[in-house]
This record gives sequence, C-alpha cells and structure tokens, in this order.
Amino acid sequence: MYFLLGNLSFLDMWLASFATPKMIRDFLSDRKLISFGGCMAQIFFLHFTGGAEMVLLVSMAYDRYVAICKPLHYMTLMSWQTCIRLVLASWVTGFLHSISQVAFTVNLPYCGPNEVDSFFCDLPLVIKLACMDTYVLGIIMISDSELLSLSCFLLLLISYTVILLTVRQRAAGSASKALSTCSAHIMIHKEICGSLHSLGADVPGVDLVVWTE
Repeated sequence: MYFLLGNLSFLDMWLASFATPKMIRDFLSDRKLISFGGCMAQIFFLHFTGGAEMVLLVSMAYDRYVAICKPLHYMTLMSWQTCIRLVLASWVTGFLHSISQVAFTVNLPYCGPNEVDSFFCDLPLVIKLACMDTYVLGIIMISDSELLSLSCFLLLLISYTVILLTVRQRAAGSASKALSTCSAHIMIHKEICGSLHSLGADVPGVDLVVWTE
C-alpha cells in the first residue's frame, strides 16, 4: 500500500510542476514565449501523469479490496512483484494515452495566430491554432481523456461497492473503517479529476505565444 502511495505522491509532484517553472518565469517577463517542442512536451507530461494517476488509484482500490476482503491472502496477492506490475501498468497506460494525444496534435498544420489564452499549452486551445477544422478531432481527443477518467471511476466504484457488500455482515466497526477508506479514495479520485479539468482555467495577464518556426 505504501509503495503505491509513494508512487502516487511522485506523480502528484510531477503533475504539479510540469508547467509551474515556465508560468513563474512568464509572470516576471513581458514576452511569454514557448517553443513548439516545449508546448508538445507540456501536453505529453500533463496527460501522462494524469492518466497514470487515475490508473494507479484503481490499483490502490484493488489493494484495499484484497486487504479488507481477503486479509489472510494479502501478502500473497499483493507481493512486491504484483505492486511493481500495477505501477508499471499505470505508467504504460498513461504513456499510451499521452502519446496518442501528442501524435494527433504534432502532425496538424499550424498557422497564425499562435497565441494560447492560457498559462500552459492546453490541448483544446492548441489544436485551435491549426489551419483546418478541428471540431471533430477535438471531440475525439477530449472523449479519449473522458473515457479513461470515467472507466477508472467506474472500476473504483465497483471495487468499493464489492468491499462494502462484503463487510456488510461483519461488525459495525469493520464496516465503518471500510466506508472511511472507500470514501477517502473516491474523494482523492474526484479531486484529481477536478484538478485536471480546472487546469484550463484562465489566468489573467498570461497569454502564451507558441513559437512554431
């Protein structure tokens, strides 16, 4: 469990810092420029860490299921090898999700204007810079992110529903502890999804110019 929490904390720090240094520098500068490669890197790391975090939360839900419903088999089912596989699965899923977003974005034909009304390269705003109609492509790319988020949330919900049904017949104290664990993890997932959705909020005075030449 602590190994998974450590990886979640690492991804949280990575997610919080992917655009922060550039944003601080832009606040102190009159010219707010970013290279096209730097813009694509921001998109990649945002979706990579965000996707990996959501899948990792599902792994943590499985860990809680084993700990509460199969406590005698916990050390066997949640061995170091299993924990490493779960973490690797979350990182691979985040990478595949992120690379699919970047692959579509980097090959679009771009032309002026090249100003993004955000403090970082937000994917829906960046694809609007393309010299083509990106309405359908935008829906597909956003749906990809929403599908990953919704799938992880449903798996989380199913896992904790099974936990609550299992402990329903036990003592009130056991059910209360299980409910406390479930509600805490669901709130973490809700906060992460909410944070990812609010990243596109406008910051006054920060309009990033993407340098594509």
